[in-house]
Amino acid sequence: MSRLFISLLILLTVPCQAQTIAKAGDGWDLKVDSAIQLLKTVDSSKYAVLKKVCHRVDFWKSSFSSNGILEGQYTILIADADIKLNSINNLAAVIVHESLHLLFIIENRFLSEREEEYRCYVYELSFIQKLPTPEPWLTANAYEKMQLYKP
Repeated sequence: MSRLFISLLILLTVPCQAQTIAKAGDGWDLKVDSAIQLLKTVDSSKYAVLKKVCHRVDFWKSSFSSNGILEGQYTILIADADIKLNSINNLAAVIVHESLHLLFIIENRFLSEREEEYRCYVYELSFIQKLPTPEPWLTANAYEKMQLYKP
């Protein structure tokens, strides 16, 4: 039993190797790394997608997170507004959501903005529902956005 505990402790403290996380803010990179570790623990298939599609996680001053190809790297842009919510669960959900957008880019899937956002929120919600203690507002937001973008 103690071996299992030690193995889990080591696994949860190893920094993220799949992506480069930009240094910004007051420990923002550490919060994102914690979110990625949470994702890895909670949903290995969504973590595998993240590893496949994302080279870099960076930050930007905005009210919403986004994604794109920056300097030739598939990048997730975390909004300062998302960081300021002070929720690792939210950051993990944002990363899940934005990684699906990147997958659509890589696979050349051309969907309407409405359809793509809807699919990303469905994907995000499926992750949120696996979290041990998701904030109620996180689940409510995903449902609200799904209704907004429902095709």
